Amino acid sequence: MNYHRITLGLCTLLGAFACSANPADADRNAYRAAVSYWAMKHTFLDRAQGVYREESGRGGTARAWPYSQALAATLAMTRVPVRGRLYVPDAARRVSGLGGYLRKDGAFAAVTGAKGDVYYDDNEWIALELLRWYDLRSTPQALARAKRLFKLIVSAWDTDATHACPGGVFWTTAPGNRDRNTVTTATGALLGLELYSRTHDPTQLAWAQRMLGWVRACMLAPDGLLWDHVGLDGTRDDTHWSYNQGTAIGANVLLYRLTGDQGALERAEALADSSLAYFDRTPGGREPAFFLAIWFRNLLALESVDGDARYRQALQEYADAAWDRLRDQSTGLFHFDRSRSAKLLEQAAMVQIYAALAAPKGR
Repeated sequence: MNYHRITLGLCTLLGAFACSANPADADRNAYRAAVSYWAMKHTFLDRAQGVYREESGRGGTARAWPYSQALAATLAMTRVPVRGRLYVPDAARRVSGLGGYLRKDGAFAAVTGAKGDVYYDDNEWIALELLRWYDLRSTPQALARAKRLFKLIVSAWDTDATHACPGGVFWTTAPGNRDRNTVTTATGALLGLELYSRTHDPTQLAWAQRMLGWVRACMLAPDGLLWDHVGLDGTRDDTHWSYNQGTAIGANVLLYRLTGDQGALERAEALADSSLAYFDRTPGGREPAFFLAIWFRNLLALESVDGDARYRQALQEYADAAWDRLRDQSTGLFHFDRSRSAKLLEQAAMVQIYAALAAPKGR
């Protein structure tokens, strides 16, 4: 790889300050977001095909989940002060690229092509980013697509009262899996509330409240954290993942903002307290960066309501440590496991983290 060419390209993209000034003299997080984004695009994007690959040095098209997080990173860059407008054309291209995953029935498949299995959380991540695109460009098609995807999520609600802990959103249409997951149900609630904030459709609010009620009744562990999923026979996977806590925090924060439900705010704060105490935030540790990015993003949403500085402090400490310890200065890529190549999911997570820290508070 021609690192001299990479450096010249980065100077052109970011302007003179990136190459002539000490990044500490500029906005540290905006700078880090920009160079991390550039590395993500340079390494993982197949420009000829307009698709992302999942791993550096390898071909193949990314699945919908990594693509959705690269899209999230791109849209996060549009909210970085001063230079955000420069990323709008990239965001438009990435939104257009979603068409490669779109099935004839309107759902997004897990892989490119029209016949792949549907993972409902993939569709939720995509719908949330479509709403951000709608906010940015007032594109009615994006809002319409997000509304349709929420109806898809509602159709995946477990309606069989004979099941253990009936209710919840199934994870996938893939054969052999009938789990109902925190990620699909809490993120479904967040999507419903995001839609309600734009459409004022009471049905969306009611479904979001129902989903949060199921998460609270069926997935809340005695330690105050959320389990991962439950089978039809009641067998639970009791793993705690940060992104599950994050989407539930975000949904409760938004429920409070939209309805004044004080209990929702208290639940968000309790979940934040429990998760801050529980999760190891060492970069390269057990908790993946792409889960932590979702958790941190929603902690910042909570900060915008209760002003608790611990959330932003924890995020900044993680961001600083990852930059110092895991970033390859020659390529701009983050290596969370030195024994393997860099991953799109991890690079996109770091872009999201730096962009979130660079964005004005409350956005």
